[in-house]
Amino acid sequence: MTEQDLKKLSRRELLEMLVMQGEELESVKKQLANTKQRLLDKEMNINNAGSIAEAALKVNGVFEACQAACAQYTDNIKNLSDRTSKICEEKLQEAQKEADRIIAEATAQKEKMEKDTKIDCDMMLAKAKVDSEAYWKEVSTRLENFYKEYNALQKILPIKEQ
Repeated sequence: MTEQDLKKLSRRELLEMLVMQGEELESVKKQLANTKQRLLDKEMNINNAGSIAEAALKVNGVFEACQAACAQYTDNIKNLSDRTSKICEEKLQEAQKEADRIIAEATAQKEKMEKDTKIDCDMMLAKAKVDSEAYWKEVSTRLENFYKEYNALQKILPIKEQ
């Protein structure tokens, strides 16, 4: 499997691969245990049948093969783990970039909304000012008319002050 194929895999698929590798490791360990048992059995047969030198040569070959298989399997697991860690780190960096982009967009949108709201508030304040000035002019005019009418009535009607 190439590195590009690994990058395309989801986290779940990568974890499944690790579980499969773990199961395979257990299988290899069992196979190694069986091989060791057979080796012990063969050792007994060799001790019984031939010289110690012949038995040592046969045992060394079996152990070397087992050790090489274990080393290769361990290296494969380590490489897969390293690649998985690298892919996870890349995904985390991508997610952080996306989060930063979303935050920047939200901040820009917030600033635009604040600006628009300020403009609306300024317009409402200006309208309220115009409306209040118009109302004040109307009240002033009415009060002035009332005052004039009161003075005119006072001249027409004699009012005694006590």
